[in-house]
Amino acid sequence: TVWNIIKKNESTDELTNRKGTGRPRKISTAVDRIILSIIKKNPQIPVQQIRNTVQESGVDLAMATVHRRLHEQKYRDYTARCKPLDSSKNRMSTLQFAKKYFKE
Repeated sequence: TVWNIIKKNESTDELTNRKGTGRPRKISTAVDRIILSIIKKNPQIPVQQIRNTVQESGVDLAMATVHRRLHEQKYRDYTARCKPLDSSKNRMSTLQFAKKYFKE
């Protein structure tokens, strides 16, 4: 509120927020972007391989850190769904449909 801002200005002669507490991040946003670019090129790449690629650039980090960064960016691991194979009956009906509606 306005009252709190005025009070803060009177006590500290500044209006900027204080620096946040807590442990600073080990890797920078540039390394986060490198991790995201790797996963965008190949979404099936394992975390171990991403870590090795990033370490080649001189940054030492754990696999858990890579996994956490991917999780923060909504990249989650999943298993692809098994789709049923087409039966011969389904293939024949698709072929008949194609012949009926897609004549050259």
